[in-house]
Amino acid sequence: MRIISDIINNKGIIEKILKKQGCSAEHNYYCYLYSIESWEDPYVFIFDDEYLILTKYDRHDNDWYLSIEPAAPQNKKIGLIIEVINYAFSKNVRKVWLELEVETRKSLLKSLKNSEYKSNKIAYSLTWPVYKMDAWTGDKMEGKDWKDMRYYWNKFFREHKVEFITSDKADKEEMKKLVYEWKKKRTTGDRAYIDYYIHAISTDFKGYDINRIMIVDGKVAAITAGFESREGYYYSSIGLFEKDIDRCNEIANMDDLINLKKLGYKYVDFGGVEEKSLEFKKKFRPTYFYKTRIFSIVPRDKNAKNN
Repeated sequence: MRIISDIINNKGIIEKILKKQGCSAEHNYYCYLYSIESWEDPYVFIFDDEYLILTKYDRHDNDWYLSIEPAAPQNKKIGLIIEVINYAFSKNVRKVWLELEVETRKSLLKSLKNSEYKSNKIAYSLTWPVYKMDAWTGDKMEGKDWKDMRYYWNKFFREHKVEFITSDKADKEEMKKLVYEWKKKRTTGDRAYIDYYIHAISTDFKGYDINRIMIVDGKVAAITAGFESREGYYYSSIGLFEKDIDRCNEIANMDDLINLKKLGYKYVDFGGVEEKSLEFKKKFRPTYFYKTRIFSIVPRDKNAKNN
């Protein structure tokens, strides 16, 4: 095992392993790069130049974060995770936080059963909707299943002047303003870390395969962007919209899916949300869902109040 903290000069090896072993929607170098907050330090754990785990150290809380599944085969993941946990606690961190898919978490807890570490209760869960594009029929919007969406789509385009452009043709300051306004007007209580979006906009979405900026009546009204994290599997990583324009979010998301189907992607992952936001994602009729659990690991002799 070797540990890389200079992720800029070691971009090549990180991308090489992610391309070969990537198995998570967020297995993308730039997705990881843009997610690093000012109070965090990146650490990439590389194993035999074949597998890796993307992590971050939170200097404020003295916590270590493994917020993405290891880029490794399923039968290797638990051993690699335990190596990172051992390393983190050797540095006297308070907790190690993980976000893992359900089966990976079950396997980890089984491995930790008689170890010096224990899991705290699940802090929260995310549900990730996935669209199998050869079965998704939203591009036609036919039949009773799409009656409401068809009505809103046609009404929106009748009432507004709408165009779609790429970020190189859009005003960056106007896009950033949309991000700040979107956060200010959020009502769901979901965790929203806007630095990720600002970094992506500032670099003109470097590392992303697609970005679409929706202009409504001359103003930036929505931003969608994402990348292919493994062959045929597209992660729609960014979806922001102007809350004061009725149905803007539905139209931007439908446009995203229609465009991605035209481009030939086999699967589209619409990102993890907490339960209170899931009903909105269901409007677009996903094919299936998977879940991730966010939880922390502590040494067994830690006070139970550290939940």
